[in-house]
Amino acid sequence: MFGHGGEEIAEEVGMEGMHLGYVASDRLKAIAYSAADISILPTRLDNLPLGIQESFACGTPVVSFAVGVVPELVQSYQTGYLASPEDAQDLSGGIVELLHAEGLRGEMGKTCRERVEQDYTLELKVQRYSELYHKLLQWPSSTTP
Repeated sequence: MFGHGGEEIAEEVGMEGMHLGYVASDRLKAIAYSAADISILPTRLDNLPLGIQESFACGTPVVSFAVGVVPELVQSYQTGYLASPEDAQDLSGGIVELLHAEGLRGEMGKTCRERVEQDYTLELKVQRYSELYHKLLQWPSSTTP
């Protein structure tokens, strides 16, 4: 686990784990994501969470709530598991299910990595921003986009 509060959470639920604390280094984050069986992001509201993209880039499926833009990234049983919003039982059920499904997790991990390579490459982001800027430059100066 990385981030703040992991030790307290693990102790409260009786779960063993390695606690890394706050990880600032991108390289260490990539190692942590790659070493994990799953990534858990129990967000209550999010708009294109970077943690999901980072996890996918390392081939690690994500368990999260179906809120905000999360369902556009995480598809249950393809790239992870989506729990009903704020349903802790559903979230924990998804975590347990994926932890026990090693073969499925492996397939999901491949799908996660493929998704990043198809939709989130630096080249594709540059192309999309360039297209947006060109489109905005063509707007008549008297109207707002």
